[in-house]
Amino acid sequence: MDNTLRSNLYKYTGDISQVFYAKKYKCCGGKADGMMAVEISSGAGLQFTVLADRAMDIGQLSFKGVNYSYSTKAGYVSPVYFDYKEWGKSFGAGFLTTCGLTQVGPPCECDGECLGLHGEISGVPAEDFCSEVNMDEDIPEIIVKGKMRIGQIFGQNLRMTREIRVKYGINNIHIKDIVENRDGNQCPYMIMYHFNMGYPLLTENAQFSTSAKYIRPRDSEAKKGEDNRATFEKPQLNFKEQVYYYRNIANDQGLSYTGIINGNMGLKIWVNPKQLPNLIQWKNPGVGDYVMGIEPANCFPEGRAKQKEYGLDFIEPCSKKVQEIYIDIF
Repeated sequence: MDNTLRSNLYKYTGDISQVFYAKKYKCCGGKADGMMAVEISSGAGLQFTVLADRAMDIGQLSFKGVNYSYSTKAGYVSPVYFDYKEWGKSFGAGFLTTCGLTQVGPPCECDGECLGLHGEISGVPAEDFCSEVNMDEDIPEIIVKGKMRIGQIFGQNLRMTREIRVKYGINNIHIKDIVENRDGNQCPYMIMYHFNMGYPLLTENAQFSTSAKYIRPRDSEAKKGEDNRATFEKPQLNFKEQVYYYRNIANDQGLSYTGIINGNMGLKIWVNPKQLPNLIQWKNPGVGDYVMGIEPANCFPEGRAKQKEYGLDFIEPCSKKVQEIYIDIF
């Protein structure tokens, strides 16, 4: 480790949490009551909340005191109130909501199963959850880790292990998910990372940017705004959401990026197209629902039955899928 960096931190602080921390807490009151979370600070302006009881998704995220994420009218909601039939009532959005693991998109019936909106993973609390500040590396690092289980008798047996890493003084987030099929049967696999940007990062001056190749609008409503998909508007009454499909394209490092920039503020989300070949852009400048989504995925959000036509991914028995996402905040 860089002794100068470590010794300076120890000289200038009584406790390293003055500048760099992962603090666990439980929410009190309302539908969030009892929910465990961890607040993380990079020591350089980045702060965000990991919701341990909601699949270790990320709630609010801010940079140098400016909010970047979008929160719905539902707010933080404990998994106690999660119901896949009423998914929207417990969808707090936040910076990241994970969708899947066997269904993404509107409710549908497929292979004898009744599947709800965007699957059930976002309502699953983490097991073996832990967080630590590791001072033994070249650069101190926060590591948050846990496991989510989706399983039932005579049915699927999936485990998702999530690891979130943040280094001291660096405003980057590294997310690594390993999804394992512990069953003896092949299992459908659909996953989408529902990143949600909100005000004040998101305004009519914000610009959407990506290295992905544009494919098409989802429907006729999106077709209306196709030429303006990279820009945003002021809040509008009765706006109908617009969704656009892209194909992620790898650069020399094997990664594809998508971001939102507003003046000197912004972010870029980097993924491996071999892991997450698709990108979905969700545009919704509605009054009270003012949000743009960046959604890398291995599918399109049209439900498992429809995804069969596009090509449905599977996890083979006793095998794994890995997704890694890198987020730059500035």
